[in-house]
Amino acid sequence: MKKSAKIPTNQIHLRRIIGQLKGVENMLQDKRSCGEIITQLMAVRASLETLGINVLRNESRECLSGTGSVKKKSQDLEKITSDLFKLT
Repeated sequence: MKKSAKIPTNQIHLRRIIGQLKGVENMLQDKRSCGEIITQLMAVRASLETLGINVLRNESRECLSGTGSVKKKSQDLEKITSDLFKLT
């Protein structure tokens, strides 16, 4: 029997965000109230921020634990830090 591959957490999170966005699209088509739509958009935004932080966290772990010169690791870490400030 074949084992199913585990889907990465970030991919699951992204699929959930896509579902939320499809829900917002349906709300717009159904002419739901502005308040309801804004609430859902705020939830999507929060989910995107969480996903972004998780991706950066994973990148930084790889950067610090990976092989390579100290200079290269330092450059990679600076890039990650810069990306983090763009995200927030």
